[in-house]
Amino acid sequence: MQVSRRNFIVGSAVAAAGLGLYSLKPKTPAAIKAGPALPPLVSAKKIRYNDYSDIWREKWKWDKVVKGTHTRANCGDACSWDVYVRDGIAWREEQNAIYEPHRADVPDMNPRGCQKGACYTNLQLSEARLKYPLKRVGERGEGKWKRISWDEALNEICDKLIDVAIDQGTESIIFDDGTTNGGFGPETAGDVRFTEALNCTQMDSWAGVSDMPMGLVQTWGMFNSEGSADDWYMSDFIVIWVGNPNYTKIPEAHFFHEARYRGAKMCVIAPDLNPSSVHADMWVKLRPESDPAFGLAAAQVIIEEKLYKLDYILEQTDFPFLVRKDNQRFLRASDVVKGGDENALYFWDEATDKMVIAPGCMGDGDGGRSLKLGKLKPALSGTRSVKLLDGSTVECETVFDKLKLKLDTEYTPEQSAKIADMNPNVIRTFAREMAKAKSSMIYASWGACKHYHSDLFQRAMALLMDLTGNQGKQGGGIKVMSWWWLEGLGALNDGALTPMEKIKLIPKAVRGMSARDYEDVYTYVSNKQGWTPLMVFLYVHGGYKELWDKPHLQDKTLPRPLADYMRESIDKGWTKVSPREDRTPKAYIFTGCNMLRRWPSPQIAKKHLWPKLEMIVSVNFKMTTSGMYSDYVLPAAAYYEKVGIKYAVTYVPYVICSDKATEPLGESKNEWEIFGRMSKLISERAKARGVTTVRGWHDQPLDLTKVYAKHTDHGKFDPLDPEDPMRFMDEIFEKSPSVSARTGREALDMGAVPVIASARPGIINQNYSDYDPNDTHWAHRDFIEKKAAWPTLTGRMQFYIDHPWFLEGGEALPCHKESPMHDSKYPLRFAGGHNRWSIHSIWRDLKLLLRLQRGQPACWMNPKDTDARGIKDGDMVKVFNDHGAFECMVKVAPICAPGEVIMYHAWEPYQFKDWKGQQEPVEAPWKALHLAGGYSQLHYRMFYAGPSHVPHGAALEVVKA
Repeated sequence: MQVSRRNFIVGSAVAAAGLGLYSLKPKTPAAIKAGPALPPLVSAKKIRYNDYSDIWREKWKWDKVVKGTHTRANCGDACSWDVYVRDGIAWREEQNAIYEPHRADVPDMNPRGCQKGACYTNLQLSEARLKYPLKRVGERGEGKWKRISWDEALNEICDKLIDVAIDQGTESIIFDDGTTNGGFGPETAGDVRFTEALNCTQMDSWAGVSDMPMGLVQTWGMFNSEGSADDWYMSDFIVIWVGNPNYTKIPEAHFFHEARYRGAKMCVIAPDLNPSSVHADMWVKLRPESDPAFGLAAAQVIIEEKLYKLDYILEQTDFPFLVRKDNQRFLRASDVVKGGDENALYFWDEATDKMVIAPGCMGDGDGGRSLKLGKLKPALSGTRSVKLLDGSTVECETVFDKLKLKLDTEYTPEQSAKIADMNPNVIRTFAREMAKAKSSMIYASWGACKHYHSDLFQRAMALLMDLTGNQGKQGGGIKVMSWWWLEGLGALNDGALTPMEKIKLIPKAVRGMSARDYEDVYTYVSNKQGWTPLMVFLYVHGGYKELWDKPHLQDKTLPRPLADYMRESIDKGWTKVSPREDRTPKAYIFTGCNMLRRWPSPQIAKKHLWPKLEMIVSVNFKMTTSGMYSDYVLPAAAYYEKVGIKYAVTYVPYVICSDKATEPLGESKNEWEIFGRMSKLISERAKARGVTTVRGWHDQPLDLTKVYAKHTDHGKFDPLDPEDPMRFMDEIFEKSPSVSARTGREALDMGAVPVIASARPGIINQNYSDYDPNDTHWAHRDFIEKKAAWPTLTGRMQFYIDHPWFLEGGEALPCHKESPMHDSKYPLRFAGGHNRWSIHSIWRDLKLLLRLQRGQPACWMNPKDTDARGIKDGDMVKVFNDHGAFECMVKVAPICAPGEVIMYHAWEPYQFKDWKGQQEPVEAPWKALHLAGGYSQLHYRMFYAGPSHVPHGAALEVVKA
């Protein structure tokens, strides 16, 4: 527990004095009269402290030790902790060292944990902790609250939800978990079951927090591509690209450094000499946002010097596919055969000297399941004349030839070096070392998603991995987070598919579900429900249209403004927006996320969205900026006060569980009970008010009196029973043969439950690799080793996208583009990263961790920029543009690139002057092409695709405050 310096000194002095008085002997006993007897505390019979070590022994006592973790923190790791409990208080935690290595020649994963986890006991007892339900009595954000009972709070909230449902249907009730508040156990299932039972609009914030790798979605038809962290150790050429794992991957970063002891070379590509760069063998410094130009130049070198893996690219990529020269579209069966399939695509078979439909493409006649070529020999290069259905002839060339021509004419090392402000020889050295390494990997993770053209970053990365044959290879490929799926997670909701819908899947299940089959199911389920992408919601309902439609934020390489693309996408059903445009969001419930800290330009939301919302409810264990702007705050139990399952990331081959160490503080409750009570009250109040049917999802009738029955699976669960979360844990583990625990109690006692097999693909697990407990784990083996088709139009990793929008925007092939802010009148560019001292904003105000930093919001600038502005280290500065401003301290840092202002994320706005946080000047225009749909892998569903928040690259200026 936390001890202040003053308390430590005073306490030590008192203890020392007490101990000293007992042992000191007077110099002149005769001169001193006998005093009273010693008090019981220091009497010889009852002495407790003989010296200072006894004080520490007394502190080192506990009543029990419980396995715990931080279930809803949205930390991209999963670490098991021993939580020490004494007198009903969780007072310290200690890392477990229980992880067994996959192989004797590979380092183990011990220890796992970071400084945030090591002080959560302080956080859950901090001043920010919520203990009682609160109701706003002043203006939103004014900080005036009234403590009320749970009955008062829930009755008022549920009555208002019924009012909204009667008025506009339940789609006007918004539910937002962000990505901060998700777990795999009852701590999240309560939210999910409530939302689905009530048919709320569900906010999809995956792209909204700028964590959607759209370039991989466009190329692979998925984006999860991570295995176990010890697989990094198997790489010979490690590239950290737009990432800083020494900050953000504290439990795993050691594998990078251990691989270097094995002989691997580590290269960091970044504009700044970040804390990971200092450990690299090669630091590739480039101009911010010039990454695609660098990557494409490296690809040009690999192709020019024939360093690519020919057999791999012929089988696994769309390089051999034929493209018409007249309209730049793939040659399709519908072009040449009457009644031909629009999705049947061709390559030229050198064995027969004829064009053939490519096995594995969507229209191959077999469901696009297999890439097996058999005796076929696709031609990588060459131009062919093809007779069309109307009798005319068209010239066709391969994707590879189109790509090679583009690289040779636009992206030679000399050309790209001018764009990236670097030496062309660095590009050549990088390309050759990557291509010649036994295995090469790119650690990109979520940092590569936070720029306007991040998709072009990722398409260039994927191109390098495919040319060198590294995707789907041990120690190779792009590394983006993925999850272990648990079969029992179906218990999270009450049946996303009806029995009849499941029956229709039986033929595919019998044959074996392909990656495309799974994607079709998840898209179908998403469309049934009320999912809506955050950026689209803010554009339509949040008032952001007035910002994002401004001329200076439009992509100058596109022929149309964002508004035109948005209109077309919504009209064609490609983009989902809920509530629909003719309705208004009326109620907003959020659990743990912090919108007014995270959303771009939150001042717009407060101006336009907040007045529309008749009720805002925050459910959290601590107060946040967004909570301060709410109408009701409901106190949730902290992580150590409830049972739960940390979402299971594949970095570690264990599912990490958290037991209940102590009772919830004050009147706080776990989310399983909170949302169960809300469902029950809605059903009861609706019946009492004579309300039955309202409009649910897609205006389907919804009986409010049956919400609780659906929530509880018709009585299977009882959220009001304190033992019910354990029954739910049992439900999950009983139905999850991919892990070793069979009951919830067994899992909680283990803390870290070993994974023993791969589960079926889930909505956030698309590794498509079998799990071997005796080897490291890596993604996409099914596609490489089993020749399964990728869930793309071509059935391959696809680098040519002939969607009309991509053609008109010049992005059919990977390319480099400047962002709309490139030519701004403001000279500096805003950058950042995930901070080291908090998981998002959860720990951001904890005094214990503020001591390890500047103690207040700070930005970092290069000395050239600060000197030119008369700014010194520690000065308070104003960071601004025409749109917004904030004030913070400046740290003069030579590691920053000139022209760059770095500010690590997640400071709470209330930590800034006038509560104006670091997102105020971030206009965050987003890419219109991310609204494209109707094209195989280009579609929207929950947790897949959608326009991204762009927190990096804002144009601004800095002056002394």
